[in-house]
This record gives sequence, C-alpha cells and structure tokens, in this order.
Amino acid sequence: MRRVLLPLGVLVLACAVCFAVPAGSGAVSASTASAKSKCKKRHPHRRKRCRRKSSGGSTTGSGGDTTGTSGPPGRLLATEREISPSQLQLQLSRPSLTAGSAIVEQYNAGSDPHNLILEKEGQVAFAYPTLDPGGDQKQTVTLSPGTWTLYCSLLDHRSLGMQATLVVN
Repeated sequence: MRRVLLPLGVLVLACAVCFAVPAGSGAVSASTASAKSKCKKRHPHRRKRCRRKSSGGSTTGSGGDTTGTSGPPGRLLATEREISPSQLQLQLSRPSLTAGSAIVEQYNAGSDPHNLILEKEGQVAFAYPTLDPGGDQKQTVTLSPGTWTLYCSLLDHRSLGMQATLVVN
C-alpha cells in the first residue's frame, strides 16, 4: 500500500509545483512552448524533455540507459525540494541505472541551498558542491553495480527525508 501512495503523493506534489510557477518566471522557456502542445505536461526542470514511451516498453525500466560500455552514458536527474519546513524530498528520475558511466545531474528546486552525496556501502564515492536554489550541476561518474544512497548532507536534511536509493545493475 505504501508503494502505491508514495508515487501518487509525488505526482500530486509535482502538479502543485507546476501550477505554482508564475507564468512570466522563465521556468518554461519559449523553445519548449511547442513541446507543451504535444506533451501536455509541465516539467519542474526546464531542461527535461518529453519522451514518448514505446507501446511495449516498461515504465519502470532503465529508460534510455544502454548496456555495455560502448554506448552513451546513462542519465539520472536528482531533484531536491522542500515539501514543508519539516519534510524534504530527493526525487530521482529513475530507480535504476546500468553500471558504468553515468551523467548525474543535481537540480535544486527548493528555497534553501543543498548538496548531493553519492554513497555506496557506507563510503562516500562522489560529493557535489553546495548548490543555491534554482541551480543545477552535472557530473559524469562511474557507477559500479550495487545499491547506492544519494542524500543531502547539509544540516539535518537527510533525516528530514532528502535521501533516495538508486540500484545499479
């Protein structure tokens, strides 16, 4: 039951954030105006593009990730936001990636500074610098198979919910 309610809550939150953005704020650029008519979705991150899902594809799979080392790197968007003063969120664009090179992008959709730590088996493997509200940054990292924990290490943000798990196959 909890697995059903969490995605539903995230969807409701995403809709609330989308409608809270003022029309002239620049959050949606003019170049994406034509894409809106095709997609009908408002994305909280201005660089995220709509992708049509194939009719036989899985919605929980690795998406655009490729297998092997010769293909392009996998991509992951980690969005950080404040739901309330006592509840924070770190939302990943997908639950899993293929092992190897990956472009991990941090986007701060909140009103406070945040950082991003990638940890495996209790050891910090990658640390992103602190990012101001509205900012984003990318790093290409090499992810080994296993379970990774992503979180914000500033103040008590991790204990307030700014943590997510990524499975690397």
